[in-house]
Amino acid sequence: MKRMKKLLTGLLTLGMTLSMMTMTAFAAGPTTGTTEKMPTIDFDVNKTGSITIHKYEYNGTDGVTGTGADNQTPPTGAEPLAGVTFKITKIAELNDYYGTDAKAFPTVEQAKTMTSIGTPIVQITDENGEAKFNNLSLGLYLVQETDAPAQITGKVGDFLVSIPMTNADEDDWLYDVHVYPKNKSTYGGVTLQKKGQIGSKTPTKLEGVQFKLEVKSADGTTWTQVTKNNKGVDIGLSGILTTGTDGKITVEDLAPGDYRFVEVKVPDNTGYIADLKTEYKFTVAKEKGTDSDGNEYTAGSILINDKYVDTTQEPISVTNYKPDVKKEVKDRTSGDWKNNSDYNVGDTIPYRVTVDIPENIAELKTFILTDTPTHQTYVNGSLGIYSEETCTTNILSGKYTVDTASNGWKIVFTPADLASYAGSKIYIAFNMTLDKGAVVGAGGADRNDNKIKLEYSNKILPDTETGTPGTDEITDEIIIYTFKIAVEKVDATDNTKKLQGVTFDLYRKLKDSDTTGLENPVKGLTGRFEKVNKSAALMTDDNGEIFVSGLAKGTYYLVETKTKDGYNLLKAPVEVKIETSYSLTSTTKTETKDGKTTTTTTITNGTTDAGVFTTVVKNSKGFNQSISGIETIRLFYTGTMLFADNLKSLFHSKNMIYLRNVWINFLLLWNIWRYNRESYGTLGGIISICWRTCCGLSRKMVLTHWANYMV
Repeated sequence: MKRMKKLLTGLLTLGMTLSMMTMTAFAAGPTTGTTEKMPTIDFDVNKTGSITIHKYEYNGTDGVTGTGADNQTPPTGAEPLAGVTFKITKIAELNDYYGTDAKAFPTVEQAKTMTSIGTPIVQITDENGEAKFNNLSLGLYLVQETDAPAQITGKVGDFLVSIPMTNADEDDWLYDVHVYPKNKSTYGGVTLQKKGQIGSKTPTKLEGVQFKLEVKSADGTTWTQVTKNNKGVDIGLSGILTTGTDGKITVEDLAPGDYRFVEVKVPDNTGYIADLKTEYKFTVAKEKGTDSDGNEYTAGSILINDKYVDTTQEPISVTNYKPDVKKEVKDRTSGDWKNNSDYNVGDTIPYRVTVDIPENIAELKTFILTDTPTHQTYVNGSLGIYSEETCTTNILSGKYTVDTASNGWKIVFTPADLASYAGSKIYIAFNMTLDKGAVVGAGGADRNDNKIKLEYSNKILPDTETGTPGTDEITDEIIIYTFKIAVEKVDATDNTKKLQGVTFDLYRKLKDSDTTGLENPVKGLTGRFEKVNKSAALMTDDNGEIFVSGLAKGTYYLVETKTKDGYNLLKAPVEVKIETSYSLTSTTKTETKDGKTTTTTTITNGTTDAGVFTTVVKNSKGFNQSISGIETIRLFYTGTMLFADNLKSLFHSKNMIYLRNVWINFLLLWNIWRYNRESYGTLGGIISICWRTCCGLSRKMVLTHWANYMV
């Protein structure tokens, strides 16, 4: 029994050694006075046993004394630990320690130098934390933990297990030995904050962005996608993490090591540029330390670029960018930049396009601007690119060309050329002219709009990918209005009677400060005016109508230059005002189709105004012909001379026929006076008659034309 006592003493030493470790293998030791009960060990070479390792993750301090038996209860809080590799090596036969020359049991350090008997056996703990070594021959075994998950901060020390060993009561032998070693662990948690930024607008929390998390191998050569944390919990759907409504992703229970987030996809219908290239790296510290700024940190802390970061307070910040484009037209009246204005056909229309350049512009493959006008034509050579909204400092000289194959223009930028303006704005100023076929009023599907389209890369691909990223689009538009004047010429007493062949000139009232145009061009107009019908007079058609299209808002004057026979020429210009306003609604819609996201801003009219302004002009009957110039002289001489002759004849002969002639001649002279008075005023009329009389024709010439002007 002396040899038996020696064996038990060795096992007791084993038990004590294990209990002093943080991770205890629950081996049994003898109780004094009980060794005499022990049966004899059967050293039959065919006899076998087993070692079952129950591996636990445990950060507590309480321990449980091991017995070597199965179904022992681990301390509260201990969790089975999978993925731990154990190697057992037989180092001695038990009968070497019996007999008259029995050896003392070796220490662990001595055991590690001993020659193995047979081939070492390796097992890895399963999801239950178990590693089973079955069909083991009797002997003394060295148990070594060779590998463990990254969260394990310290491996269990090597230990010895004897097969068989005494049970807890020391009255029998255990051939199937169970040990319960425990490891302390360290975990870290990390939070990522996703933001979306459109142009220069304030960033917003961006929901629905997908990431994958990868961990670097121990040798630093490869990255492997993480699908479960180190406690075996899924971290996302098939390893894909998606930002929530707060734009955040949080992953807990990560073992110490090097990690990286890599973006996989941005949500549809956003137009944000997906950055599949940038890696957001961090490290979960294995042990406490001090970072490059001198800040102390504990095991499990997050380090970014060797600096401690509490990501619960300062998440890893990741931003997706989206460019923006805005089109404006200079208001004809106020000079302000707006999304609509009115112009005359033929006018030069100033435009400005504002482009927000994304921060990652240099990484893009495509950045194209296209302007498409309707019923407008680009003014060649008018385009410039500027660094401020006043459009005074020209930039990017020689870095772009303007394609004017259509009525508009197109610029294909090399994104790298815009790197100096990343995160800021550029401005494109140019001019258009309004075509003769411009739509009057609000229009419908066909209107005088002008659209700008920005095409840009929707992905930044990793350097390892050779494919071409797709493109997304952003469009914006403005509307140009123009209007029509409709003139209806009618009889003053019978409005159903239309007057054909009446001619007018149309004058546009200019600003008082305007230096162009004509000053006081005709009687009754004061100020500066521009003649609209420069090439020919406006004449009423068979329906007594005149239509003048392509007019901007403002005040106009119709000046009648010739009326219909038998009607009086209008004594003063007719004022026509084009006054209207449009209630506009700007709507932005983003949609994705076939992998392309299009963001469209559309302007909708809130009115159905046709844009036609009708003026009814009435004429009264009078002279058969309009009276002016030489005609006035002739009539005045004829009327005066005949009035005098008939008055003389009436005085001498008392013949009543001469009374009739006197009355007729009086009416003629009265009408001449009225015409001159209405045209020139009372004093002006007197002067006009006197002047015309002094410059008149001979009596013989006047009498020749009398018959033509009798009423």
